[in-house]
Amino acid sequence: MTDIARVASQAYLILILSTGIMLSPLPYSIVALFLLALQIYSVYKPPKLGLNLAITFSTLVLAPLTLEPPAGKLLPAILTVPAIPLLDKALRENAVEQPSTYLSDGRGATATAKALTTALLLTFTSSIILLNQTLMLTSMLLAAYLTSTLLYVLIRIPKKPLAESKTWCRVIVGESAKTSATIKSKAAMPLHVSLKPPHDWAQLYPSKFTLPIRGEVDVSLAVKPPLAGPSKIQIQALTIDMWGLTRTGQTLEPVELHIIPRARYAEWLARKFLEITAPGTSVMAEVPPLRASITGRLGLEYYGSRPYQPGDRLRDLDWKHTLKFRELIVKEYAGAQGQPAIMVVNLVAGDPEEADKLAYTFITSALTLAVEGLQTALTAYNEREVVESTPLISSREALKRALKLTQKITTIKPPKRVLEPPNVIRLRRSIEQLKTLKSEPARRLAEILSFEQEALEEAARIHPASKAVETVAEICPPPATIALISLRNHDAETLPVILERMEKGGYVVMPIEVAAKPLKAGALALIKR
Repeated sequence: MTDIARVASQAYLILILSTGIMLSPLPYSIVALFLLALQIYSVYKPPKLGLNLAITFSTLVLAPLTLEPPAGKLLPAILTVPAIPLLDKALRENAVEQPSTYLSDGRGATATAKALTTALLLTFTSSIILLNQTLMLTSMLLAAYLTSTLLYVLIRIPKKPLAESKTWCRVIVGESAKTSATIKSKAAMPLHVSLKPPHDWAQLYPSKFTLPIRGEVDVSLAVKPPLAGPSKIQIQALTIDMWGLTRTGQTLEPVELHIIPRARYAEWLARKFLEITAPGTSVMAEVPPLRASITGRLGLEYYGSRPYQPGDRLRDLDWKHTLKFRELIVKEYAGAQGQPAIMVVNLVAGDPEEADKLAYTFITSALTLAVEGLQTALTAYNEREVVESTPLISSREALKRALKLTQKITTIKPPKRVLEPPNVIRLRRSIEQLKTLKSEPARRLAEILSFEQEALEEAARIHPASKAVETVAEICPPPATIALISLRNHDAETLPVILERMEKGGYVVMPIEVAAKPLKAGALALIKR
């Protein structure tokens, strides 16, 4: 609808209402005056789109009644027909504000269509009860307009108005990936489109837009899938016609995801490393060390700083130099370089996703030690027994053992924990402080805490984790570094006791956070080879 036609229709409606004010008696002239005031006010200060639609519809229904005394029963309804384009314009403008909530696939009526249909039925019913021919003819003319518009929409818009391009995307679990897809319109009229992915780990842009006739738009899609993500990204699409009378739900599948588990990614890195460093290959000496290596942090004395690289721990950030140079700087330590390492691994996870994270951390940690060429002793346990324990072996052999041990990871639903794991150091300090007091309550509390300490030590003594560490410690005496990989499930209360005991024995204990981000620096170094 052009601006000239809109202005002409609105001027015509104002003229009709002015005629009603001058020629009609009370109370018809009062109604005409009120409707005229609404029209003039909406010209200078347009109301909200929904309110404007309601005002326009009400004016078209009531305006013929104001002309009924001077013009008769049927002529007033016919005289308001040239003002119907105002309703057409109000519908088009209000279509953009339609609710974009996806309900289901298929076609249905919008809230606007339902409201207008209900209003027309009430108007027509009222005209029959009141035996008012003017109101009856007016409602029939408006119903004819809406019916013809609806039929036009149904003819021009197919049952599935959108078509999507097909593509695929490979992504590692926990990592972000971006791709794009093209959404095309098959309708012979413009469409208002709203897109929404059903999963919170998928985001798309733009999510709302208007497609022209047979038009298309490129949509960017960012995904960060969990381990159990779907193989195809489904997008819930909602299309609304240009009058806002019909809504069509459709499910699009533009992207097929190839989700690579962390464990599989780490296994590929490890096998790639074993392949390029096999005896007799000239590439073996050329493999650069991983700067994200855990051995770079095994020392106790600070010797320098360097720029942050993927895989570094946040606790090693040098905040003073970070603020000074305006880039992330981490501290490096010396004092334990070249020491043998003992990998202690808990092979129990709570669910398949945790098992994937655990396997990834286990393999990449063994891979880091292999790149550094450190001798490694390996011990693994579950909730019942020590699964495997090795003496000091070459790092390549330890990496091979790690690949096999990941197949023995078990998933057990952990019991609900109410209290935090005990702090052994704080517990011992509290006992010592209570013993210095001579009051009876302090003595009793010290006895209770001492009993707790003894219970923890006894539980740690018979736990598989304790047996695993003691077995390897006999073969690999200090100085050495213990790299602990555990999700702290069945061994949460035991590990603090064991680790304190090992630290007192001269070992450097370094817990490794499970499911850190992939070692991109190391992966890139291996891929280039």
